[in-house]
Amino acid sequence: MKNLRRHIIPFLMLICGTANAQFLDEDYVPIDEAKFLVCYDLTYLEDTTASQFRNREQMDLFIGDSLSLFISHNLYRNTLMKRQKQKEGLLDEWLQSEESFSYLSRFKYRIFKNLKKQKANVTDYVFLTGYFQYEEDLDSFDWEIHDDTVSVNGFLCQKATCRYGGRNWEAWFAEELPFGDGPYKFCGLPGLILQLRDTKKHYCFDFFSIEVASPEMKIEWELHDYASTSKMQFFKVEDELRENIISHFDALTSGEVQKKINGVMQSRNNPIELERK
Repeated sequence: MKNLRRHIIPFLMLICGTANAQFLDEDYVPIDEAKFLVCYDLTYLEDTTASQFRNREQMDLFIGDSLSLFISHNLYRNTLMKRQKQKEGLLDEWLQSEESFSYLSRFKYRIFKNLKKQKANVTDYVFLTGYFQYEEDLDSFDWEIHDDTVSVNGFLCQKATCRYGGRNWEAWFAEELPFGDGPYKFCGLPGLILQLRDTKKHYCFDFFSIEVASPEMKIEWELHDYASTSKMQFFKVEDELRENIISHFDALTSGEVQKKINGVMQSRNNPIELERK
């Protein structure tokens, strides 16, 4: 069992993009107070060669006075749990436990949006490479608002469409929630986006709750030695790593772990943003 765990833990870290070993070097700086917490259920198709399999993960949108933060729910609670275990002196033990597996996330990005300045700052981690950050203008969402309406979890929503990242998107926003924000990088409508999906339904964000944030919820900046880059350069780093791993493990076909890592990388063929050059 110990030998198996020694192989499984790095494998799960690769799958989920985690970097637990570096936690002790991390620090966090509060940059805004969270006023509201909006929760979405993300259903996504990561592998177009296996369209019958869909992955799911909860995603959280923290809305503050001047900033918002979009982050995986598991990544957020993973950070809180590691802080707690570190204070208790039990971090290493917890990281090796079965419980810690339930805190893993596929997504390491943090998307900070400043709607007044129409800017997003994205931080992310690339396995075996490091931490990156890039800035993106938020005026690229050329929304077309339609007359169609529908009720989403009791909120009257109106339809809007746009093209972004190589996909056509359909959004439903609620004017009675006047935040102008939404899941992932999407924003700029006269109300909170409650439902968002591309027309092929490869990425579907479905709102399921909004609540007043508790006083201890902060929008925080994670301190790292980030490599500042552009979005397209960041995508290039991600794509080259994937291609290199596939090529490397194609040459080393012996071993179940190597084959699984190769399979994971090959399955990541359908990112949310298709325009990558």
